[in-house]
Amino acid sequence: MKRKERFLTAVKLGQPDRVPLFDFLFQEPLYEALIGHRPGSYNGPDAVRCALALDHDGVWIPFGGFTGYKPKYLAEDIYQDEWGTIYQKTPSSWPIDAPVDYPIKSRADLARYRPPDPTLPGRTAEIIAARDMDNDDIALLGGTQGPLTTAWLLMGYENISYALYDDPGLVSEVCRISNDFFKEAARRAVEAGCVAVWVSEDLGSSSGGLFSLEHYRRYFLPPCAELVEYVHSLGVPVLFHSCGHIKPYLPDLAQTKIAAVHPLQRTAGMDLRTMKEQYGKRWCLIGNIDSSRTLPYGTPEEVAAEVQEAIDIAAPGGGYILASDHSLHDGIPLANIVEMFHVGAEYGRAFYQS
Repeated sequence: MKRKERFLTAVKLGQPDRVPLFDFLFQEPLYEALIGHRPGSYNGPDAVRCALALDHDGVWIPFGGFTGYKPKYLAEDIYQDEWGTIYQKTPSSWPIDAPVDYPIKSRADLARYRPPDPTLPGRTAEIIAARDMDNDDIALLGGTQGPLTTAWLLMGYENISYALYDDPGLVSEVCRISNDFFKEAARRAVEAGCVAVWVSEDLGSSSGGLFSLEHYRRYFLPPCAELVEYVHSLGVPVLFHSCGHIKPYLPDLAQTKIAAVHPLQRTAGMDLRTMKEQYGKRWCLIGNIDSSRTLPYGTPEEVAAEVQEAIDIAAPGGGYILASDHSLHDGIPLANIVEMFHVGAEYGRAFYQS
């Protein structure tokens, strides 16, 4: 199988010729080691080259504007993106920096707010560049935000929490702004060549969900389901990213058109065996290799053992893609990253051919 076919076969709950490989490439030293330079900003061609060097079958290429577009620098390490959110760069924040201030804190802010335009020229430039290069038929995966994620970046978690009691309509309006942008973003990403679309929507911490089920079902699930339905209508699978402990939300999410769930964070109690037993016939499962303990602090032998364990649990019958349970961040040694995907490719092929 070619890479795109392998990836999509697993997403559709089929059994490919080997377990597909994927990850979020969030480490500049990794690029330097594998393709000879640090990209500076996340871009399509370098992401493809790095992914191919790791034998990946899919690569994440966010729509231009996913986390800001043409930032306005306020200081050497502080900038405001086109959404109005202010970020601060740190040595370990690449490629997604941490927000430090938010544009919408009140009704008055919302009345003045003007969202960015998803139709501006250049929004899909990185997708097109990745599509048109020699990419060994890797699956190009678009990146969009869920409405809660956008609300968090525009309001901050504290302001959202207050608004849910004082002015829930404010939260709903911000979610609408998000969907207006990211529906068009998804459409354009698919038109440019993406064969699946990620919806990033973090719902949990390491110990539990971020919101009560009542609040989630009333204010955040409906706009998320609306976005997922729209992306699905474009004819591509929806890949759902949500860090943390998200078990309380899974029965509701299972009623949507989501095709795959990522990253199944081990340190948040997302047990892979339980997920396979309860949802293996509903979703493709992506991830679960521990990026908090095993990958950063384990030996290559321990990484190999965890990879084999994950494949043994989740690969039977298909519907599993090997990845970390978040991303390939700066704290992970290169040797462990290489071992993870080398073992994943070899063991993942032998598993299906045995």
